[in-house]
Amino acid sequence: MTIFRVLFSISLCTGIACVVHCSSNPVSPRQSSNNALQTKVNAIMYDVEKLRGFDFIRPVHVGQTTRNDYAANTNEQISKSFSGVELEALSKEYAQMGFLTEADTPLVKILIDFYSGFPAAYYVPGTDSLYIIADPSVSDTLLNIYVSHELTHALDDQNLNLNQTIFPDYSHYNSDADLAQRALIEGDATFTEYSYIVSKYVVPGIASPYDRARTMTESDKSDFLSANAGTQTPIFLFVKSYLPYSLGAALVADAYSLNSSWNGVNGLYSISLVPRSSAEINNGRAPITYFEFNGIQNMLVLQSSSIVFADDDNAGFALLLGLFYGALDSARVNRSLDWTGDRYTFVKRADQTYGTLVWAMAFADAGAATYMFGKLDPLIRQRRLGGLAVTVDSLADSTGGGMTYSYTSSVITTNLKKIGNQIWWLENTGTLTQQIVTLLMAQLTAPGLPKMAHTGLFPATLSGENKKTAIKGLMKYLFKRKN
Repeated sequence: MTIFRVLFSISLCTGIACVVHCSSNPVSPRQSSNNALQTKVNAIMYDVEKLRGFDFIRPVHVGQTTRNDYAANTNEQISKSFSGVELEALSKEYAQMGFLTEADTPLVKILIDFYSGFPAAYYVPGTDSLYIIADPSVSDTLLNIYVSHELTHALDDQNLNLNQTIFPDYSHYNSDADLAQRALIEGDATFTEYSYIVSKYVVPGIASPYDRARTMTESDKSDFLSANAGTQTPIFLFVKSYLPYSLGAALVADAYSLNSSWNGVNGLYSISLVPRSSAEINNGRAPITYFEFNGIQNMLVLQSSSIVFADDDNAGFALLLGLFYGALDSARVNRSLDWTGDRYTFVKRADQTYGTLVWAMAFADAGAATYMFGKLDPLIRQRRLGGLAVTVDSLADSTGGGMTYSYTSSVITTNLKKIGNQIWWLENTGTLTQQIVTLLMAQLTAPGLPKMAHTGLFPATLSGENKKTAIKGLMKYLFKRKN
């Protein structure tokens, strides 16, 4: 159910910058009802065309909404996406993975507060319409800058047909790939926005603002990776939401600078070149380790007919960064923690207080895995699930010359394994633990084993369907087959 992808889609649909897969509009300005705003947008359209190197094919209309309506729309999107049972289970998932504590504000309030606080304008694809949130604290200059960003989305949408040219099948079930593609879109708009700032307010009339704009993106990237960009809580949502802007703009600026042309950027909007991971956004394309989880998921699903929630996804460099933001070695962060791939599945049964988690991670070498093991160990030790401390046992693992730490309390049993360049986090797997380890070992020792290029219980042919519905349908099928 790629939960983080759903949440990030909500953030886009409620105001960061709505570019893909959004729901119905809060208003529908096929013709603007605000002549002053429309005049402003029309003037900035001309500037954005010159800066981005495309022409608008159709007019872009503007509508206005209020902050209260904007927040209500956020609430509606979250309510549509998750039932109460799913939100409760998702809270447990976040707590078990270390992103939140059980003492944190109820999850639904966290999501609404976080996603309803963004500025100030957004574009909805396929409508040629953008929306401005009425806010007297936003100056006219700042509003112009926001509009330049959103108009870039509209311009790209008209010329590149974003829903068709990117978001290949696997990204519908792989939040990290989805995030990387969003980073291309947001990076494109942010680099154009910065070029607009330079040409309008820093050096008015400058013939080529792109070098100065690139310097701005480099500063943003440095601040973000060094945790100097400021944060919002919860931190993992801050990192997930701001990475496309902070790192995506630097990616686009670099692509533009290769030949001082938008051709290099436009070329990224293709199946073969579209970014595949947040690590690639940060420091370039490298081979990815894909984990095959079908056998593991079949075991977890077939062990019970009382599953109320299932999530299957990957965290990527982005969420590992969010998990330890500000507490990581800067050189490793600049190398994306040497992450090469990961995948997790989380299943919660009706009779479980805490769900079953299997999270496999791969890194460039054993040293990088050891470093991350040293971060994950204290995180698991310090969790207080159910208010209880854990008993910790550590032992050398004869399997692959690695090590295993075991953490137990009356409500949770966790095994953290490091084997070679991989880490496996197995939680509440019970009698299936050894079978899961055997399946993971088979992949570790047989690199030629076919591996899926996307997460999920489903083939790529199901792209575009609602994954939550598909999970429920597949589970019903498996339960019927089991019984």
